[in-house]
Order: sequence, then structure tokens, then C-alpha cells
Amino acid sequence: MVVHCYGEDVPIQPGAEHFNEINALVQQTLTGRKRWDPLTMSAVTYQEYQSHPSMMVLELFYGSKIRIHSRYKFFSNVDTLIIPLDGRHAQTNAIFGRTNEYISVGSFHVKTVTPLVEYLSEEGLCPQ
Repeated sequence: MVVHCYGEDVPIQPGAEHFNEINALVQQTLTGRKRWDPLTMSAVTYQEYQSHPSMMVLELFYGSKIRIHSRYKFFSNVDTLIIPLDGRHAQTNAIFGRTNEYISVGSFHVKTVTPLVEYLSEEGLCPQ
């Protein structure tokens, strides 16, 4: 996983100090009801997420395809999740997906991403 922290990348490898806690917070964030929306991340937005000085984004990479469990058929075969935490689309609690370097259509919207933001800030990984 990588935290794109206001223009700086903070990679967090499996086995690293914060990896398991962040992974658990992501799982907690994805648990429960989600709303699918046609809001789709553009290629330009994806590039800005990686380097823009006013955005914080968590990007998770998976070795094999995963499925976000919901009543919708979307995100049933993604290998990357992109979670905006500050900046564009963060206020909507959106989660975007990618498959084989292609942006998936639509987005899921969860109840909150605040625990992720708070953890990254409190642990000094991406201070606001």
C-alpha cells in the first residue's frame, strides 16, 4: 500500500509496523452497507491523487483480484483500491477501483473514512 500524502509517497509494505493496523481499518471501512454510484475516477484525477500537494489518498495493491462484497455486481474483480482521504472526492467517502491498470466504472461510498485519516495523522504517517 502507498499513502499519497500531499505530494509525497509513503509506502507501507506487508510486515511493516503500520501495515496490519491500516489493513484492519480498511476492512472495517468496507464492512457494512455501501452505496454504489456512477461517479468514476478519471485518469487525470488518478494522476493528481499521486502527486498533488493538497490531497491525501490511500492506494492498496492486491496480488490477485479481490471482490468488494455488496449487493451490486461492481468491483468484483479489482486489484487496486483507491481511497481519497483529503481533497477531491474525499467528502463523499468514495472508494475507487482499478483492474490491470484500467479504472473501474463507478465507486462505492462507505459510511466514513475518518478512522483512516485519524490513524495516518496520529501515527505521523501523513500529518494534516
